Amino acid sequence: MKELMQIFSKKDFTCIAPFMRGYSPGSSVPFSGTVSIAELAGDLKFIVESLKSVYNPETTIVLGHDWGAIASYAFSNLSPGIIDTLVALSVPPIPTYLKNLLVYPSQIVRSWYILFFQIRAGIPEAALLKNDLLRRLWEDWSPGWKIPEERFREVFENLKVHENLITALGYYRGLLTPGNFALWNLSRELVFHKISVPTLILAGEKDECISTSVYKGLELEFYSRVSFQVIDKAGHFLHLEAPERVAKEIFRFIKL
Repeated sequence: MKELMQIFSKKDFTCIAPFMRGYSPGSSVPFSGTVSIAELAGDLKFIVESLKSVYNPETTIVLGHDWGAIASYAFSNLSPGIIDTLVALSVPPIPTYLKNLLVYPSQIVRSWYILFFQIRAGIPEAALLKNDLLRRLWEDWSPGWKIPEERFREVFENLKVHENLITALGYYRGLLTPGNFALWNLSRELVFHKISVPTLILAGEKDECISTSVYKGLELEFYSRVSFQVIDKAGHFLHLEAPERVAKEIFRFIKL
């Protein structure tokens, strides 16, 4: 996010990029074999409320990529009144995604890793750490993009910590095998409720993780103003691949 934050800083925004569970060196959040969307939304609620109490901003924008986008959608329903704009990158609302799986079954093949990560006995863990699966996924999802090695090594080294890796995989495992049904039910309520926060959704034209086809009909999941834009020639990591164009779309949406 650093490049995008630098662009926003030049417009006098105060930018903060918190780590999510499983990705923070020295995190104080307990590790878990399953992580619910409700927990991720709660983490974001705590962060936003804490920062607003310190900075008292005129405008608050929450931007999330991939799982950050999923958490942001849920957070917008958990606390709809405390932010002004939501920006979601590379993932449509989950109800939209699920509806389009029936129409575009090729997306099921693209999402093979979700089922693979359900396997226990340390098999996904070994594949990620020993067989370079993480690099392969990044390369597949953003074809033709040269991965920033420093950023990749930062993520990879952090996932070498067992607790972090288990927690990161817990995002996927919590979808299908919840560890806490009360949290799973709350997650379902947050995910399937229509969003009332003005939202900009951006996807990469060349994203091989989530096809732009599965965003069709996303406007049905919103009470608020929503805009969907495709960033041409970008893949799954569009905020790293095309930060200037992502920033341009955000500025246009918020009329800056």
